[in-house]
Amino acid sequence: MIKILLAALAGTVVYFLVGWLVFEGLLGEYMSIHTTQLAGFKKTPEESSMAMLLVSCAAYALLLAIIMGKWAHIHHFKEGAILGAIMGVLIAIMTDTYWFSTSHFFNNINPLLLDVAAAGITVGIMGGVIGWVLGIIGK
Repeated sequence: MIKILLAALAGTVVYFLVGWLVFEGLLGEYMSIHTTQLAGFKKTPEESSMAMLLVSCAAYALLLAIIMGKWAHIHHFKEGAILGAIMGVLIAIMTDTYWFSTSHFFNNINPLLLDVAAAGITVGIMGGVIGWVLGIIGK
């Protein structure tokens, strides 16, 4: 269980940093333009909770670390990246298509598709790091 927790910790840090770079840095302005902006919906940076954001990243990393360490027996970056990308894409499709079908959040299909692709990349990188850490610790 210790190796899963350590892999999840590494995944949390990587996902937090890569996610910030991709979703806030590279895609932030595009998504603001192509999604519905409701007054009061999105918190300002001062109102946001970094602790809750880290909990979110940690939960995702722990989910992947448990699956990779307990059932999939992944111990390499490439294997982890592939499983992470698949899970990232599927989870993003699940959530984004829900929002697309039930709200006006996405102004059209393009930001949805971009978000799904970004999830594949960011969760793929997180999964790769988790797989790599599991391989190092497992030896």
